[in-house]
Amino acid sequence: MIKTNYHTHTTRCKHAVGSDEAYVLAAIEAGLDEIGFSDHAPWPKHPLEEHFIRMHMDEYNDYVQSVLRLKRQYANKIKIRLGLEAEYFEDRMEVLKKFIDETPLDYVVFGNHFHQLEINGRYYGRYQKTNQLLEHYEHDSIAGLKTGYYKIFAHPDLFVRSINQWDEDVANMSRRIIQCAKEMGVVLEYNLGGIRNFSHVDLAYPYDPFWDLVAEIGADVVIGVDAHDPEDFLDFDSIARAEKILEQKGINVLERLAF
Repeated sequence: MIKTNYHTHTTRCKHAVGSDEAYVLAAIEAGLDEIGFSDHAPWPKHPLEEHFIRMHMDEYNDYVQSVLRLKRQYANKIKIRLGLEAEYFEDRMEVLKKFIDETPLDYVVFGNHFHQLEINGRYYGRYQKTNQLLEHYEHDSIAGLKTGYYKIFAHPDLFVRSINQWDEDVANMSRRIIQCAKEMGVVLEYNLGGIRNFSHVDLAYPYDPFWDLVAEIGADVVIGVDAHDPEDFLDFDSIARAEKILEQKGINVLERLAF
């Protein structure tokens, strides 16, 4: 069973439950020895945006101080890392750079959720402009990876939820993204949130053909709980299922990240 998880949310993202401390206690109960909080990064809000899945800018300091406080409080029981999950928004990357430079972040997770703006129609899991999906997803993925800001690429196959079928164009796009992640030293995340929520759906992440390409290219992978509830750490069935699939594919799963 996994001993680390670097994808943990808090109630500040407005779609998670449980106190910050409850996540730490659940991770300890699950036998983990290292976790990272990586809640959805705040961005300056554009007029069209709803900001329905992230903390507000004025909540960021409280988030940082809470994680650092827990890090000190539980230092003899579990190692705690401070992170963020952030998109690639070309016109706002200076904000992320400021967070990296001015707060004690250990890492940033690349969550490529939206194209340019946080609105439902531009969510890559339900993308409205299906004829531009591959172009936009590849552009944002490659541009984000090349910033050098990110350590992990969360659910890199999220876009599968918006395609009609897996074909050669989709496969070729995926190859280019996976190859770029490998070249940039960004670890791909096999996301347990997808297993928990979409295991009954044919076109959803984690999507086998995508991970076959990961095995073929030889990119590094980490399993991410994507915890939105402390109980997610105790979902041992999903963890075991992910480990079995990745082992069968011959994928190199990292036990922990180097900081």
